[in-house]
Amino acid sequence: MTMTVHPLNRGGPSRSRFVRAISTTARTLVAIGVLTVSSVLPLASAEPAGGDALPTADSRTGLPEGWNPGPELYGVGEQKNVELPMADGVVLRADVRYPTDASGAPAIGPFPIVLTQTSYGKDSGGFMRLLSYDGVGPLLQNALPTVIDVAKQVSDAAGYGDYFVKRGYISVIVDIRGTGSSGGQWSILQPQEREDAKRVIRWAAGLPNSTGEIGLWGLSYLGMTELFTAGVLEPDSPVRALFPLMPGNHAFQDLLNHDGFYNLAFLASMLQFPVTVLPQLAPILGLYREPDKLTSVFVDHLLAHFRADGTWHSVFNALLDGDKAYNSPYWESRAIDNVVAQIAANDIPTYLVSGQYDLLQDGTPRTFAGLQNAYAGRSHHGPMPADAPSSARFQMLTGPWFHVQPGVQRNTDLDMHALQLAWFDRWLKNDRNGSDETKTPLHAIDVNGKVIESATYPMRETPTQNLYLAEGGRLTPERPAAAVGSDRVAFTPANGGTLCNSSFSRNFSGVYQLLATMAGVDDPCGLFQAHPDVPGLLDNPQYSTEPFTEPTVLGGPIGATLFASSSTPASAFSVTVQDIAPDGTAIALTDGQLAGNFRALDEDRTWRAADGSVLGAFHPGTRESMLPVVPGQVTEYNVKIRPAFHVFQPGHRLQVTIGSGDAPTHIFNPKDYPALLGGVYDIQRTGAAASFLTIPLATAAAGHR
Repeated sequence: MTMTVHPLNRGGPSRSRFVRAISTTARTLVAIGVLTVSSVLPLASAEPAGGDALPTADSRTGLPEGWNPGPELYGVGEQKNVELPMADGVVLRADVRYPTDASGAPAIGPFPIVLTQTSYGKDSGGFMRLLSYDGVGPLLQNALPTVIDVAKQVSDAAGYGDYFVKRGYISVIVDIRGTGSSGGQWSILQPQEREDAKRVIRWAAGLPNSTGEIGLWGLSYLGMTELFTAGVLEPDSPVRALFPLMPGNHAFQDLLNHDGFYNLAFLASMLQFPVTVLPQLAPILGLYREPDKLTSVFVDHLLAHFRADGTWHSVFNALLDGDKAYNSPYWESRAIDNVVAQIAANDIPTYLVSGQYDLLQDGTPRTFAGLQNAYAGRSHHGPMPADAPSSARFQMLTGPWFHVQPGVQRNTDLDMHALQLAWFDRWLKNDRNGSDETKTPLHAIDVNGKVIESATYPMRETPTQNLYLAEGGRLTPERPAAAVGSDRVAFTPANGGTLCNSSFSRNFSGVYQLLATMAGVDDPCGLFQAHPDVPGLLDNPQYSTEPFTEPTVLGGPIGATLFASSSTPASAFSVTVQDIAPDGTAIALTDGQLAGNFRALDEDRTWRAADGSVLGAFHPGTRESMLPVVPGQVTEYNVKIRPAFHVFQPGHRLQVTIGSGDAPTHIFNPKDYPALLGGVYDIQRTGAAASFLTIPLATAAAGHR
């Protein structure tokens, strides 16, 4: 088998200028911030990798060989607040942007449609467009290039598609029920959205001057809605292609509950502005000229906060150990995992974008594997078999970027617009441009810009191996034989967690990176590990491999099987994986958490390696699945560590650190703290109870044999 890679295409300059615009002042300010955390452990900058056969990403990475997006051919016309009555009388509102000719009249068509359903208010995105592409944006581009670039990225994330309109598409953006200028009441991923979407699709397919063929696209919640839409449509629907960015797989597992650790950082990033303020602000932006409609929509949105399934009610329900604190039919009805098989059955080509530093970094690759498996007639719950064929109708690109800025990072600044256009041109305009001709539909880019591809996820070129925790802080392929041996972790709610580390940066929805980009730099917290070992203060055991002698690829999910005893009737483990450079500096790669009473496995959804070891644990998280922790009893814990795609350079080591809490990124159910406080865990490394990592790892050279 061969480790295949993207062709190293040389194209024009990157569309984002933030790397070129670094100012001395910004560097100084960020350096001060880094020094405050690097006094604990040196923070590594990602040095350019070299000496291996893997190419480096550039602005053309991922595009079909020889294909270019072409020039802008059309102007843009707009119809605002087109009203779409739903079955129960609730009115949704949409903006339709269409190609125009030189005179400003609608251009001669027909044109295919790209459609986004947003929960953040189409007019909020329109306001960002005025600050970026239109309005003051062009005036400030030279003076504040990085700020304007960020405004453009946020506008793109909000679903505005002028890029497509100017190249021959009709762009539609719809405020979903209870958001923006649309009436009704919202709750997260409510099934009613899918019933609404069926009517939206039928309406959009009948737009004048359109071909009736539709491509769906959007980031985050917008990507989730398009997958749910595709999952409830009939075969041969007008929807011909999907391009969801950062959609995840299971909202409860991906976003809210990390196996008993509740994701406070994510909630903090969402509860105040996006969930509470924006629903009341967005109608004002969209309906200020129609006060009667504005009043009705404003009241609808306000009442949504008091619903039993409203966001604030659900948060308090979870904190008081209510049903929302556990997986349940409520959350399963909101899981993309449960519509994956139908999307594959409907044969809708789907290009997923994931992120190494996205808070949905585990879920989106699972959706990719699920689509590939279902399309081939296998169960969509498992990993792809190493010898499985794959279809280029379902692809995934992942790289070292955060949630709101896919494709943007110092070493990997991709032209995401062009990638989307190539995909839609292929499936909506029948342009056989090569987008669907790859034999390796999984495309991964590491933090140094190195590009790796595979036909499968997990990558067939990086077979799993077990690395055992050993005496002296070693991580070794040899299973220990000793009769006794353990390392101790003491529970602390914080365990070294700060507001500046990779765990918080990722789960805070990438806001740090967004702000850092404005200053022309990368997030200084994004590579700093969450759980350093500080002797005498935080004695978190660390285990390292020997230095790698060749470039070595880590390609996918990681499982940590820990055998441990607890002194208390509860336990908690937070496991981080780092790249340690020869000078001792560290790059945080990924992490995973598990509270002991959440340790039961859903075998249908758990991924296992060929030897039966757990590679991708899926803990059901239901109230009924909770298991007691028996003090003093050695117990097996399977920690799901989120996937990583990374190339270790010669001289570097892989290190794993085991801690307990992770505040302020994560907190526990308040009822659990009395049983957790004072806990001491003895992690076993004996012949009878050998703790280990199951990890997909292989030399880059081995992949080319």
